[in-house]
Amino acid sequence: MPLKKIEDLTCVSCKAKYGSESRQYNCARCGGILEVSYNPEFLKETISTKTFQRESHDLWKYFDLLPILTKESIITLDEGQTPLLRTPRIEQEFGLREVYLKDETRNPTGSFKDRPNTVGISKAREFAANTVAIASSGNAAASLSAYAAKAAMNCVVAVPAAVSQAKLRQILVFGATVVKVNGSYSNSFNLIRTACENYGWQNLTSVSSANPYQVEGDKTIAYEIYEQMNWNTPDWIVIPLGAGPLLVGASKGFKELQQLGLIKNLPRMVGVQAAGCAPIVKAYKENRKEVEAWGQTATIALSIADPLVGYERDGTLTLNSIRASHGCAESVTDKEMLEAVKIVARNQGIFAEPAAAATVAAVRKLKDAGIISSDESVVSLITGSGLKSPEAISDIIEPEVIDGKMAQLERIIKKS
Repeated sequence: MPLKKIEDLTCVSCKAKYGSESRQYNCARCGGILEVSYNPEFLKETISTKTFQRESHDLWKYFDLLPILTKESIITLDEGQTPLLRTPRIEQEFGLREVYLKDETRNPTGSFKDRPNTVGISKAREFAANTVAIASSGNAAASLSAYAAKAAMNCVVAVPAAVSQAKLRQILVFGATVVKVNGSYSNSFNLIRTACENYGWQNLTSVSSANPYQVEGDKTIAYEIYEQMNWNTPDWIVIPLGAGPLLVGASKGFKELQQLGLIKNLPRMVGVQAAGCAPIVKAYKENRKEVEAWGQTATIALSIADPLVGYERDGTLTLNSIRASHGCAESVTDKEMLEAVKIVARNQGIFAEPAAAATVAAVRKLKDAGIISSDESVVSLITGSGLKSPEAISDIIEPEVIDGKMAQLERIIKKS
């Protein structure tokens, strides 16, 4: 008899266990977050260095480390396997030995959200779901809408009324049913949670408290970094945070590599938030055990200013992951993010949205503060394309209109 792949779903708070066939979102006993636990005997028999040496154009080379039971259930758009890029000019400017950018803008819909969504929707197919639903500030909904289109599933999306028009158009083109909800993201979050409870839809909102399977896609970033750094890990991983499932997932991925005996040392995790919505950073710096909801946001980086609900559980789990890695949490201002957008674009040729460039702004800030040392290696995750929020780059001067005369061109070249 073949070994069982998933051992159970385990509550991170009270340690209650649930069967892998359960469509459980949260712990029935305490309401806590559920985590997928794999059968150690299955992993011992199945996983080796060859698992990570396979040639592949997507993240499903890690099928044995993901919570999907049959390959026939997989819905993919060739996500993952994004480049890890060394940045000599940024290293020189910041005074650091090694700085890498993990360019998640190369994913099919332009953000890292394709990782959790390929896993989440594949699990929804295994559960025979007809409709998937999501609350999102934009990137996750655009991603899920694309995967639902590929899977021929119904997709219901709730976004804040202030959503970026570029992101909204991307969501709509895939044919999802979209509602814009007045007020903060928390209103969209609560609406989708209630609708899923009422109608039995599969909730694929990208926070651990909404779905235990999404974060399993996030952890594949850790596997790729391990491979791309020649079977090593960097000193620091810098990740932008809303509630933080990406950081939790990456941490889980590195821990699994350690448990498999493939790495010795875990990287230190840095969680980066916008100064206008930084509840995890606040809890970290005030040495609190739990994260509290922030309230009103004040930042251009809406994709890391959500959710306004869920921080007590999701944010606290992220905070615990940061502390367990001996990492830290830092906030950056909108001005610092916009400056980092230009640094990444002009030094590496990547157009990052402000929330994604926040990681590079934080690297500079932490190096100047002496937290990151000049002889250490750093990986910054560039999580989303700037094409998703072009309105944020409003200070770029429009080019001058000329008559096509060389004298005019020469004048502009001299001026620039």
